Amino acid sequence: MAKKPTPKRKNAYLYPALTLVICHLLFMFLSKSGVFMHTSIGQHNFLALHTVLEFLSVLFSFAIFTLIFHVYRPNPRLRHLVLASAFFIGGFLDIFHTLSYKGMPDFFVPNSAAMPTTYWVIARLVMAIGFLWAALIKPGRAARISRWFLLALSLAVSVLFFYIVTFRIDMLPEVYIEGQGLTPLKIQLEYTIIALQAAAVALLVWEYKKINRRASIQFATALIVSIYSELYFNLYISVFDMYNLIGHVHKIIAYSIMYNVLFVQNVRLPYESLKKADALLKEHARTLAQEVQKTKLEIMETNSQLYKDIELAREIQQSMLPEKKLPCPGIEFHSSFIPCESLSGDFFNVFCIDEEHTGFYLADVSGHGISSAIITIFVDRTILSNKLDTQGKDLLLSPSRVLKDLFFQFNNSRIPDEIYLLMFYGVYNRRTRKLTYSSAGLNTRPVVISGNRVYNLETKNPFPICKVGSYYNPEYRDIKLALKAGDRILLYSDGLVEAVNREGTAFSEKRLMQILENSKQADSLSLYYEIFDRFSCFVLDRKLEDDVTILLAEIF
Repeated sequence: MAKKPTPKRKNAYLYPALTLVICHLLFMFLSKSGVFMHTSIGQHNFLALHTVLEFLSVLFSFAIFTLIFHVYRPNPRLRHLVLASAFFIGGFLDIFHTLSYKGMPDFFVPNSAAMPTTYWVIARLVMAIGFLWAALIKPGRAARISRWFLLALSLAVSVLFFYIVTFRIDMLPEVYIEGQGLTPLKIQLEYTIIALQAAAVALLVWEYKKINRRASIQFATALIVSIYSELYFNLYISVFDMYNLIGHVHKIIAYSIMYNVLFVQNVRLPYESLKKADALLKEHARTLAQEVQKTKLEIMETNSQLYKDIELAREIQQSMLPEKKLPCPGIEFHSSFIPCESLSGDFFNVFCIDEEHTGFYLADVSGHGISSAIITIFVDRTILSNKLDTQGKDLLLSPSRVLKDLFFQFNNSRIPDEIYLLMFYGVYNRRTRKLTYSSAGLNTRPVVISGNRVYNLETKNPFPICKVGSYYNPEYRDIKLALKAGDRILLYSDGLVEAVNREGTAFSEKRLMQILENSKQADSLSLYYEIFDRFSCFVLDRKLEDDVTILLAEIF
């Protein structure tokens, strides 16, 4: 979002205008005072006042330099760099000006009235050039100069001026003559300084009009006071008279305004902006916390409802399973169903096809949870729907046709391509005691326990039911097996043999076959519990990684 421009204050131009009027009226009044303003206030009194005023001036100069020096790294503005250099040099020259003032203890060489005046003119000229140069620079222009280089350069210039004025003042033209006062050159230089500052004022006022930068109009106000300071310094005859003192007072006022402008711009405004941003951030954080809490409650409510729906779906899925002990004419089933989540991707069913035939299957859908559970319902409904008509019942008697039909239905559905189904389907004829079965890629091998024999059922070309019907047509084959009374058939999903204990050891097919071998003489119920108990003791409280299904059938 674009930043909204700051509206201009109608009274912004009032500051420089009112300052100009007050300074000019005071100047006119004092200039009409005649001899009074040229009255010397006494050397000792003047020196005390002068030292205090210059001390304040130097304090403001170095305060401004230090302020800009320390904020330069995060905010390297070229305009501020120029001002910092000007105030540093001006501050040092003001120190030399004060220490070399007539009446003060000798400063390296005997003090005179000409030396402090020369320091003064050079300092004011440096400051005026700095003000105009800064006004010519765009406010936001960045500087690429090291602040330490700036410090070294400013110090070198200050030392150079100190050497020339203190030890080689004879190289410079006179700006003050004892008994006569200011020289024409000094007066001309003062007016040059005034002209430079007036040009800076004009540029800053124009800048405010153009970009509405309040600091520009405030700094221009300070320069107006500084201009009148220079006018007073053009009027004194004795270095101890009132004009000189009033000029120093104006200088202190101008510097104090400049310091305030730069302090506000570099410290107070960023701090206030940071404070506002902090308050806004806290408000956003409070609002965000409320929204998070609200969203959290909504999520908890949604999750609660979702858990209820999942629990209901689990109950529905469980209700569709046959009883754990399901006696049918000529055959009895024992089953165990352990989902690794609330809903399972494993499913099995046992159903009567007609008076002689009992059908049963075990299906293992890829993945776990809701999506896999829905696919199991699709499988169960697809198979059982064939019981509704004679042609469908005939299909149920052929396991290979059931798997083929299921493959076709699966490929014509909108089930995602990445889902696949593994399945074993069998039909038991109670009259002939023959089992007809076919496998669609079930990755565990059904086991037959017959007398003293324990062996795996043979499967031919098992191919999973998956979304490849557009370019592959699998063939499922019926396999027949003659059984006798007392024979048992064990179907199980891969979750049984792949489950691991606390040590990370798998239950394994080998362990299962060993249990069957050791318990082959037990009845079906005892054998079922032996498998279930041994498995439970093996995994203990270890979370299952896959669904576990056990289906044990016994022939009578």
